[in-house]
Amino acid sequence: MEKAEAKEEDCEGLVNYALSIGDVEVAMFFREQPDGRYRISLRSKGQVNVAAIAESFGGGGHACASGCSLDGPLTVAVNRVLARFHQGAPPTPNL
Repeated sequence: MEKAEAKEEDCEGLVNYALSIGDVEVAMFFREQPDGRYRISLRSKGQVNVAAIAESFGGGGHACASGCSLDGPLTVAVNRVLARFHQGAPPTPNL
């Protein structure tokens, strides 16, 4: 981010690009914070309740857009979130 002179807000919409891919149902974006933790943005097209995933890590949001923070390293954070998805995220409640 320093090299590109990017700001925090420049990253906010990146997770949505992955969600725009045809067969993708869930998108995740991991961004390292200055304290070494990772801010994780989760998005869903509606079949998966990503708020339930975020809440299981102390985060929150909405069924189709939520987030949380986890300690690193990155591989550990990614594996923890993927393991939670594989345990079975609850479906999105009827809106």
